[in-house]
Amino acid sequence: MNQGDCQSSKLDSEHKDSADPTVREVLDVLSAHGVRNLVLSPGSRNTPLLIGVNARCQFSTHIINDERTAAFVALGIALVSKRPVGLICTSGTALYNYAPAVAEAYYHGIPLILLTADRPKQWIDQDDSQTLRQPGALRNIVKASFDIGQETGMSVISKSGEFDTEREWYANRIANEAVITAISQKPGPVHINMRFSEPLNQTIPFDKHRRVRIIEYLRPELRLAPDKAKEFAEFLSKKRVMVVAGFMNPDAGLQKHLCKFSALPNVTVLAESLSNLHLSYNACMVDSLLSRMSAKQLEELKPEIVISLGGALVSRQLKDYLRKADIEHWTLGDTPVSVDCFQHLTRHIEINPVIFFAAVTHRIFRSNVTCDYNAGWQTARVNAHNINERKIQSSEWSELKAFNYMLDKIPKSWNLYVSNGTSVRYLQILTKIPPHASYCNRGVSGIEGGNGTALGAAIAYRGTTLLITGDMSFAYDPGILGLTDNTTDLRIIVINNSGGGIFRFIKSTRDLDIREKYLCAPPNLPLSGITDAYSWNYVAAENMNSLSKGMEELINTPHTIMEICVNPEISAAELINYFDNNK
Repeated sequence: MNQGDCQSSKLDSEHKDSADPTVREVLDVLSAHGVRNLVLSPGSRNTPLLIGVNARCQFSTHIINDERTAAFVALGIALVSKRPVGLICTSGTALYNYAPAVAEAYYHGIPLILLTADRPKQWIDQDDSQTLRQPGALRNIVKASFDIGQETGMSVISKSGEFDTEREWYANRIANEAVITAISQKPGPVHINMRFSEPLNQTIPFDKHRRVRIIEYLRPELRLAPDKAKEFAEFLSKKRVMVVAGFMNPDAGLQKHLCKFSALPNVTVLAESLSNLHLSYNACMVDSLLSRMSAKQLEELKPEIVISLGGALVSRQLKDYLRKADIEHWTLGDTPVSVDCFQHLTRHIEINPVIFFAAVTHRIFRSNVTCDYNAGWQTARVNAHNINERKIQSSEWSELKAFNYMLDKIPKSWNLYVSNGTSVRYLQILTKIPPHASYCNRGVSGIEGGNGTALGAAIAYRGTTLLITGDMSFAYDPGILGLTDNTTDLRIIVINNSGGGIFRFIKSTRDLDIREKYLCAPPNLPLSGITDAYSWNYVAAENMNSLSKGMEELINTPHTIMEICVNPEISAAELINYFDNNK
C-alpha cells in the first residue's frame, strides 16, 4: 500500500490535472466536505480520476490492487476515524468486488463514497470489453446511486460564471448530494458511477486557486422538550428498566450520562463488549451472566421496559430472553424506526441517546424510586462471575483458556478488532475491563474482510491495533501483511483451531458427521511461512507458558503475529462445558 506524499508530488501536480470537468468537480467537492482518505485500485478506465487525485495533495491515498480488500480497508478507516472515506476503481467486475464491504457499511452505518469508472453508455451490452451494467449494481446496499454520463447536459449556462456547462453543475450537485446522503441520519455508503470515453489521459494545468461550490449541511439541533422529558422520567421511575447496548463507537457523552442513569435502583444495563461502554460493574457480562441464571431468576428479574442502543447484538441468549418476555421496547434515534429485533417495539423516540439520557436522568430522583432491581442483577453478576472463574481455572489448554489470559493482558490503550465466528463470542463472554475500543464487522457478520477492516482501523488510529482472528478467517486475505508500513501499528493473533471452530460449538452443526469436511474445512494455513515471506515477526504458543512469553513479545514488538495452536475438539468441549450449569 502506498500513501500519497504531498510534498514530493506537489510540483508535478500543480501542472497536471484531469481535463475532465466532472472529475475536478467531484474530487473538489469531496475534499471541501472533509473527505481526506481515498482507497484506490489500479485500472485504465479510472485514469481520469487517478490523475485528478494525484493533483490534490490534501488526500491521503492508499493503493490496493484487490478491490475486495480495498473496500474493507476503507471500511476500517471510516469506522475508526468517523469520517467518510472514498473508494475509486476501474470499470467491469471491479465494482462488484466492493459488495461485501459495502453491505457491511450499509448495515453498520459507515459512510463510504464509491467512485466507479464506467464505459460510455452506448457500448454497454455490446460485447465490448468490460461493458456490463454498473449503475444501480449495489442499489440494495447503498443509500443512493448516481450516474454521471458524458451525455449529461453539455449546453453552456448563461450566468454570472460559477459553472461553464450543465454537466459541471450536475456533477457538482451530485457530489454534494452524495456526501450529504452518506453522512446524514444513519450514515452509510453511496455510489457515484462515472462514464469516461477515450482518450483517458488528457490533462490541463492544475488550478490551485480554483474554487468549488459546496452545499452546506447543518445537522438539526434536536432536544427533548422539558415536558416530554418529565413525562418519560416519571414513567420510567416506576418501571424495571433494562438498557441493552449493541455495537457502537466510543462516545464520551453517552458514557457519562448512561453511567448516571445505570446507577438508578430500578435500572440495569446489559452492554456487549462491542458497545464500547466502560461501566464499572461488569455490564459487558451478558451470555456468561444469563447462562448462570435459573429460569426462576430470569423471570423475577425480567424488565418491564427495554431501551436498546447501538447495532445488532451478538448474544443469541439475550435476544431469545427478551423475545419471550412480556415487555415494552423503546428505540432511540441511533436505530432505524423499522428495527423490531425483540418483537415488542412500542415506542421509537427520534432523539440522540446522549440527549435522551441527559434529559431524563436528572429528573428521576433516587428518593422517588423504591426498587431493588439493580441490586438483584448485581447479585446475579457476582454469582455468575464466581462460577465462571472456577470453570476457567479448571479448564484444559484451549481457546477458552487462551482468550481469558490474553484479553486480560491487552494494554488498555490499544484498539481491538475481532473477526466473526468464535473470536467475537469469546470477547463477549470473557472481557472484564474493555480496552480503548473494540470493533467487529457485525453489520452483516461476514467472515471475509476482517483482515482488511483491521488494517484500515490501524491506519486511522494513532496507537496500536490488535487483530484477533481464526485461521479460517485469516486465510481469506493474508496478503494484508504486505500492505502495512512503519506508520501503521497493526499486530495480529491467529487462533489455529483447524478451521471453523464455531461449527463444533453451535447445536445446529456440532453433531453432524459432515462437520469437519464441509463446515470446519481446515485451511492448512502455513502461517510461519507466510509471516516470513512478508518479513513479519512470528511467535507460536502451544501452552500457557509459551502464551505468556508470546504475549510479552507481541506487546513489545511491532509487526508481530502470534499463532495460538489448540486442539479443536478440546476447545469445543471446554466452551460447551463453560455454558453447562450441570457440570
